[in-house]
Amino acid sequence: MKITHSKINGNAAVTLENKRGLEVTLCALGAGIASIRFPDKTGVKRELTKLSDKGYGFGHNGLTTGRTAGRIDGATFTIDGKTAMLEKNNFGTDNLHGGSTGLHKKVFDMSLEESADGVAVKFSCVSPDGEGGYFGTIDLDVIYTVYEKENAMLLEYRATSDCKTLLDVTNHVYLNASGDLREPVTEQDLFINASRVGKLDERLIAREIVPVTKQFDFRKARKHGEYNADESVQRYTHGYDHPFFLDKRGLDTPACSLYSETSGIKIAVSTTYPCAVVFADNFGGNNAVCFECQYHPDGIHACPDDCGILSPDKPYENAMLYKFDVE
Repeated sequence: MKITHSKINGNAAVTLENKRGLEVTLCALGAGIASIRFPDKTGVKRELTKLSDKGYGFGHNGLTTGRTAGRIDGATFTIDGKTAMLEKNNFGTDNLHGGSTGLHKKVFDMSLEESADGVAVKFSCVSPDGEGGYFGTIDLDVIYTVYEKENAMLLEYRATSDCKTLLDVTNHVYLNASGDLREPVTEQDLFINASRVGKLDERLIAREIVPVTKQFDFRKARKHGEYNADESVQRYTHGYDHPFFLDKRGLDTPACSLYSETSGIKIAVSTTYPCAVVFADNFGGNNAVCFECQYHPDGIHACPDDCGILSPDKPYENAMLYKFDVE
């Protein structure tokens, strides 16, 4: 494994390149993904991510998102008599992605561990009690493992807390399988292993979980943009920005994938989480898609038995596995 250390906007970064051509750059700011490069069917190495126009560290592109990914209705929740009052940064009413001081703004400690299988990069931080309005101090590790003999990257989240509280962490990497943004993702084949989807209100809160209609059924891979102009897809979101509830969770089953005939590159994601919010860069020309694997975004209100609650005797552990192939 080739390991190259660098800085991004003054923050520690590292690039890992395996012998099969997968190249990943990670950064301590937001414990995030700054770049993923992979050879297409002609052997040309292509960039598979999209950053903000301002570069890495702006927006949520590629960054760890939390403490709670997605929208919390009313920007408040209560657990065992304790109430969190979060920033109202979604329509002035709800909390989105943990607020402006979320994990995407934190500079993590970074360490590396090499093994025969690959290289693991561990980012660690402490989110103190009261930060962002959340109660409880959380110790969080975000661990990326890039494998040497296969084109895959494992992303793990491990956290402990000093009290019972809520955590729902994801990565907001923007992906485009054509490479170098050569075509919009509406022209690429999208697969989502989900027969249910969240029905959103005008503030994009998932009020119901309903069976997928044809516009939201990607259980057989098809062109992402086939129904993109349909009113049911455009309503409130201007495109896909919906929580899909997976039919099976686990790292041995693909949850989502994106394939480009132009490059021959397929990006597949599997996860231990029950949900993937699929966002299609609706205000950026549909030039990327995010697979935000997580719990129900408003699960603390909608399904509190499976929403990311951790406690001193119940640590937080979840993972996503990214695989890259040429077909």
